[in-house]
Amino acid sequence: MSESKQKKKKSQILSLILLFIAVGFLVYLELSGSNLHVSFLSGNEPTLHLEKKWVDINLDDKAIFNIYYNDLIQCTPDGIKRISQEGHEVWNQTYSMTTPILKINEPFIAVGEENGKKIILLNEKGLVYSITTEEAIVDFSISQGGYLTYIGETKDGHTVKAFDNKGNSIGLNRITYIEDAGYPLSSIISNDTKAMPISYFNPATNGLKSNIICLDLTEYGILKEDLIDFGIEEEGTIIPTIFYLQNNTLVAIGDDRIIWIDENKNIDKEFLTNRIQAIPWNIESKRNLSTYLALALAEPLPGVQGEERGTIVFYNLKGNKQHTYNAEGDVTYLYADDSMVIVGINRNFYGLDTKGKELFKYTALKDVKEVLPLKNGKKVAIISKDSVDLMEIKR
Repeated sequence: MSESKQKKKKSQILSLILLFIAVGFLVYLELSGSNLHVSFLSGNEPTLHLEKKWVDINLDDKAIFNIYYNDLIQCTPDGIKRISQEGHEVWNQTYSMTTPILKINEPFIAVGEENGKKIILLNEKGLVYSITTEEAIVDFSISQGGYLTYIGETKDGHTVKAFDNKGNSIGLNRITYIEDAGYPLSSIISNDTKAMPISYFNPATNGLKSNIICLDLTEYGILKEDLIDFGIEEEGTIIPTIFYLQNNTLVAIGDDRIIWIDENKNIDKEFLTNRIQAIPWNIESKRNLSTYLALALAEPLPGVQGEERGTIVFYNLKGNKQHTYNAEGDVTYLYADDSMVIVGINRNFYGLDTKGKELFKYTALKDVKEVLPLKNGKKVAIISKDSVDLMEIKR
């Protein structure tokens, strides 16, 4: 055998050995514990590096997690606790709920029982108040000022009630019947506590119809019929998501349109060219999102020239489309707060700033439920089935 052929054969054997080592290493990482995180092909680009395991997760606890400022919130059917980055318990509050729902609008935290009759409100020091409802809870929300509103289910309709930041009823008890008004999907209170929009879906009419009514919570509200300040009706869509931007603009997101209503009741409407793939799920349950809106788009609608599938669209406070980011795939996870956006495509995650600039890329070697940025913009928490890991953004 010639010397060149011997060298070529040795090179091939060496390549195979290295390949087997690499595959074995990947399998080991995949099957090993939650302390292992690797991001491949990152080169010198920023990615996520493990700083520490924050907490272990016991599946029997049925825990849900959230980030509150730079601490971790752990919520179970038995209670809720705040855990510092050092692993110390800042406070805890016990309760008994079969299926707790956790919502955060800093500085407030609300925990309510799904189809139950209890809601508690907490802040940075712990418990603020607890209320017991007369009706089974369909949905609830907490404003940045600590005002709570909930939708309760009655025998043949629904009621919407509201409480101030001390747990006192504000005297509102709006009762509607399914045959007349349909189903209330969500209700919120504005940051200045002057308005309370409610989104209704009415399937009893021909085709889809949604209504948004806005109640006047000021002293002038009693002069208006049923406290109603104004209302809008939308045909052919369902509007499950409403939220306020910091300039008191109300944003209503339907399945095919976005409606912007400013504080002077001027209405702008955009019919989307693409189907919506994902809305930041933290709008109603996580950190504050008040300076912009981000949406992940699916395929263009039939007969319409739209954006590429997987495009993330950024809207400013005035409802203008300002930035886009092409995720180049079907978005399976989307998170957005006032400092960072997290986009997930299966196990690949991208961190973006609020203008769509890429901050990091990360490939997980196990299934990840959530990636939540801390408020300092330098770390994120990765939540998997067996642990919450604190990760640092660096090269």
